[in-house]
Amino acid sequence: MSPRTKKQLDAHRAARHNEILLIALRLFAAKGYFNTSINDIAKAAQISKGLLYSYFDNKEQLLNAAIQYALTEATRLNTEQDMGGSDPKEKFSKTIDTFFVMLTDKKELWSLIVSLAIHVGNIPSVHSIISDTYKGIGIKLKQVLEDLSVENPEEEALKLSALLDGIGIQYLIFGEEFPLDRIKGNIIKTYVE
Repeated sequence: MSPRTKKQLDAHRAARHNEILLIALRLFAAKGYFNTSINDIAKAAQISKGLLYSYFDNKEQLLNAAIQYALTEATRLNTEQDMGGSDPKEKFSKTIDTFFVMLTDKKELWSLIVSLAIHVGNIPSVHSIISDTYKGIGIKLKQVLEDLSVENPEEEALKLSALLDGIGIQYLIFGEEFPLDRIKGNIIKTYVE
């Protein structure tokens, strides 16, 4: 068997890196950040503590990378989706639809993000990552609402963002009993009609 190429080694390292991030996210959400040790993460990832430190300098760096990974994955649909061309109503509908698809398709990541935001949001680096992501989402929502000629689009974007967060939390609590489709339709109807 021939040795791996640099490209293969880099791909393997990147895949392992993401696997460690998911394992850390799950442990942080289940046990809490402060109750999860580097040893716990290394053991769950079936790697040595030394190898884990070759990926991350310390636990806070791992936490920051894990949260950034989760937020990127959870919001990936929003950046990859075609937002409907130039029609503002279609853009808004697609934006809202994308959020609801993310809730159902990335439910575990959403759950982890909410849990970590509540438990470790007071760590300055974590707060910065989460608030920067929310600011970016707010800017996108504001733009879509401006395109719809909504009055006070910045304030409306904040309100809509908070509403969507609440819907996400309710969905985590009630699961499939929560009427996502009906709620989504109501939001679209409120802004588009």
